[in-house]
Amino acid sequence: MKFLFVLSLALIAAVIGAFNLLTGTASAHEQREVGRYELVVGFIVEPAFEGLKNGLDLRVTKKGMKEGAMAMEMAMDTAEHGAVFGSPALAPGETFTFEVEHDLEDMTIPYHSHENHDIKGSITVSHDAELSGMVEITINDAMVMPADITVKPGTMLMWTNRASGAQTATSGLPPMEGHTHEPEEVDVPLEGLEETLKWEITHVASGATRTLDLRTIFRDPGHYTADLIPTAPGIYEFRIFGTVEGVEVNELFISRGGGGGFGDVESSGDLQFPETLPEVREIEGAVRGVQTTAEQAQDAALSAGENASSANTLAIVGIILGVVGIVSGAGGAVLGMRKR
Repeated sequence: MKFLFVLSLALIAAVIGAFNLLTGTASAHEQREVGRYELVVGFIVEPAFEGLKNGLDLRVTKKGMKEGAMAMEMAMDTAEHGAVFGSPALAPGETFTFEVEHDLEDMTIPYHSHENHDIKGSITVSHDAELSGMVEITINDAMVMPADITVKPGTMLMWTNRASGAQTATSGLPPMEGHTHEPEEVDVPLEGLEETLKWEITHVASGATRTLDLRTIFRDPGHYTADLIPTAPGIYEFRIFGTVEGVEVNELFISRGGGGGFGDVESSGDLQFPETLPEVREIEGAVRGVQTTAEQAQDAALSAGENASSANTLAIVGIILGVVGIVSGAGGAVLGMRKR
């Protein structure tokens, strides 16, 4: 019987696992902004089924720039209009010079002419470059020559306008290419919150509550979970409380049946075929019923034993009194015979 029960649970797990592969997991979560932070909460496997391992799915992020993004943004300053160099309008025959500084090493600097955005080129700065010293660049009516060059730090560049009209040499991308210097905000995952946040889960119908510690998910910063096997279907409440970067957090989430955003815990009976196996709670209820019946039978047996013991005691007392009476009678007879 024990083997059949274990096999039944394994079959339920296999069916639900296949269902999740087909429909996808984490299909319903609730997203909420808490000050500058964003919390995304739900069951880690959704839909969630009673009797099967599940747990909290929590992601915490904030708006900002990722580690290293500031350096990337600084590197992108070379594409900012006029951020590195910019010549005045050069009449035909005039020149403009610029010395490539050492802090531009390993960067590529695009440039263009204000007068004709099709006239453009680029300068890559590398310690391994062959060009150094003075490098001359010619501006023509339709292009610059050479257009793309690689030079050592410290190289002096000189543009000469050979076009028929005024031109410029200005670093960065032309405005028509839509470059802006405004840094783009990204969702930055917050780490270390397993030490400062906790998860309280409540089964609404029964009022049963448990508080669990969080753990991180490997190689997924800002992603936290706590393991749990829900043993009853219905509506659940999640409370995330503690601190995030020193800011107090106390947020209550409720599953969809209570008006929230993540899924309720469902019965697995609808997925079972061809036989519907008993749920864990049904088996538990049956076991409790058997235990109750056994306890009642034990109480009845003890009561019957006590009654039987009382009857035996009375019988023994009666026997003793009878013996005493016989002895007393015999003693009286002996005394009577002696008087004669």
